[in-house]
Amino acid sequence: MVKTFNIVYSTTGWIQTPAWKKKLAAMPQKQREKFIRKRNNNAQCSDMTLPYFREQLIREAQRQGFKVVRWPFRGKDAWLKIGEAVQSGQMVPGSAAVLCHAWSAEKYSHECVPAWDFYPVLNAVMAKSDMIYPHPQLDQLHSEKRYSSKMMAPTRFIHFVRQPSGWKVRGQGDKDVAQVIKQELKKLKFQASAKGLRFEDLMVKKGLSWGGYAVKRCVPGDVEEFITEKILPGLPKSAQKITVLLQAKLDIVSELRWCMVDGELRGKEWKSLKEPKRGQLAVNAGYQNEDKARKDVDEFCKEYGKYSIDELESRIGQLCKRVYSEAVSDAGGEKPLYMRVDFLLDKQGRVWLGERESWGADLNGNDLYEKMDPTYKELTEKMINRTKCRLMGKLRNTRKVRSKFSSSTSPKRRHVEAPLSPTSSKRRCIESSPTSSKRACIAGA
Repeated sequence: MVKTFNIVYSTTGWIQTPAWKKKLAAMPQKQREKFIRKRNNNAQCSDMTLPYFREQLIREAQRQGFKVVRWPFRGKDAWLKIGEAVQSGQMVPGSAAVLCHAWSAEKYSHECVPAWDFYPVLNAVMAKSDMIYPHPQLDQLHSEKRYSSKMMAPTRFIHFVRQPSGWKVRGQGDKDVAQVIKQELKKLKFQASAKGLRFEDLMVKKGLSWGGYAVKRCVPGDVEEFITEKILPGLPKSAQKITVLLQAKLDIVSELRWCMVDGELRGKEWKSLKEPKRGQLAVNAGYQNEDKARKDVDEFCKEYGKYSIDELESRIGQLCKRVYSEAVSDAGGEKPLYMRVDFLLDKQGRVWLGERESWGADLNGNDLYEKMDPTYKELTEKMINRTKCRLMGKLRNTRKVRSKFSSSTSPKRRHVEAPLSPTSSKRRCIESSPTSSKRACIAGA
């Protein structure tokens, strides 16, 4: 059986604003062309959507016997046609990777697709093929900032829905939005106090955003205006829902980002956004230098005196495994292949879950490729091998059902196809070392 691997990716590239067009016009032609090529190959959301990773994934799929079908698109019309191709059967079922992410802007930029267009097409592909990227359930939870954990700093979730009369809060009927925000602030103040946190500032985070571009440090009295006058009016009309988080502000030393593969701890790095000024977006504060961040944490641990940096990392590693278990539960029992977990260390010596990144978030050490663990190569091998195992499991289940009916005394044999859901049967995939080509798949184990 020839297996099909469908790979969907954007060719939109870098959108040139009027200001950039003016700068480009002043450059010599060769310099301008080189600059544009470089910018077009920069990822917006995740390094795993880069052309380099895409081509490596394709080569691995071909090496393992897949027929690769490319589905490049540019803009809304081409993206929606992919959904039509799925429904019409033009996209042959098999395995699929959709190298894009959802966001709250109306434009298509690099691999960023407006969420209201993104998820209907993603779900259509998922319904017909085994999805290896992104993780269908966990990606949406992460993008929309809707997952919760007891390990997070005190947080209140406000789920907004667009009504004919304007924005309302889900589950609050026609209650005034400002009134609901005031109520949530009171609840957050109580929760922060219970954890020994001051309530002089808090962080307001908008779903379907990334990189600190929609995370703002606010005094409690400015939160209502920021949400009702800035966030909600700035959303495109196509946006019908959005989640906003109100989160107690932590005084951060740094952030430990830890990669996990099959639930096991792998590469890690200390790196965090610097503390934004009051009223400032998080992105404007800039990032810590990785080497300096680790040095700062080491010095903090020595002054704090209760644990060394190695003991701290070990403790956070165990917490990462708890976060992974939460993700498995959110995914209906399916174990994610790859995940990045970010924990925050505060100046009181406590650690808090910062983010449980989407399944396809950046690798740790993505700034220094020699430190990447896992590597792109290992991940592509595991991703393709896992989907190959799943497809073989489906085929075997189908054959078992057919065999059951073939023994019927009826002269007419009935052929019944088993469901094609990746989780419809129990299976176990046993892999050897990442560089080995010998693998065994055990179905029905």
